[in-house]
Amino acid sequence: MSEVLDDSGAGKETVMERRRTYLWRECMMNIACFEKDSECFHFGSQSEGTTIPGLQSDIDCLHFMNIVNIMRVWEDWEAGMISMMMLHDDITPPQQYLLQVIRNNIPELETSLYEDLLVRTDSGQVLLSAERCKDVMKYQVQEKGKVTIHGPSVSFMYNWDMVSAFPVCKPLPEIQYWIDRCTARHWPPLKLLEAARVVPCFLVPAGHPENVYKREEWRLSLNLIKRMLIFSLKISQLKCYIVLKLINTSLFSNIVGDALTSFHSKTIMF
Repeated sequence: MSEVLDDSGAGKETVMERRRTYLWRECMMNIACFEKDSECFHFGSQSEGTTIPGLQSDIDCLHFMNIVNIMRVWEDWEAGMISMMMLHDDITPPQQYLLQVIRNNIPELETSLYEDLLVRTDSGQVLLSAERCKDVMKYQVQEKGKVTIHGPSVSFMYNWDMVSAFPVCKPLPEIQYWIDRCTARHWPPLKLLEAARVVPCFLVPAGHPENVYKREEWRLSLNLIKRMLIFSLKISQLKCYIVLKLINTSLFSNIVGDALTSFHSKTIMF
């Protein structure tokens, strides 16, 4: 099986070359985006080297602007930045957040709906709507090609998932809990856990389908941490992960459709 996977494009040399290629593309895109004060990352199977031709994996690209300040507490407010407060309560699903708009000139809650992206809750909170943001993205790119919306992705390019996100650079309790839980284990290595404390997470426009605020919700994405975890796996472990995805594609997808994805296979590996 290992030799078959080597011949199919899952050998160590092919995996490393695929990673180098996408990291190089990532660097080139960020050079092009430098003057726009934005950044891009490649995520997913193509950039991880965890795919073979039969899996027909998409190319995943995440884009974000550095002018947005996502706040956890009021002390995080910065003058001149587009600031929004992360809201989460006991009835909000895990890793789902609402973004409450904060005024740019003073650290106070925004009270007016000054643009169509904003909505007001029954309690008077002014929120940035994830679905309305995706609608605007769709309108902006529809002249470039056929637009496909899949989860948080709004893409006009075939076989590409393109996600616009907000970076979260402040410490998150979810990450700290995971780090504390993993500290006593032999994997992930301590160096990786230290890096996980400081790398940004992202909020992507995707609400929980069963929540009342599903159109306004943003989902926490830990893509950079996941990429570091995948990069730390041995080639034999990567092959096991690819086999899991092959089993899902050839067997389980015929039974449960999209209910079981590569995300679940990756979770098993972690």
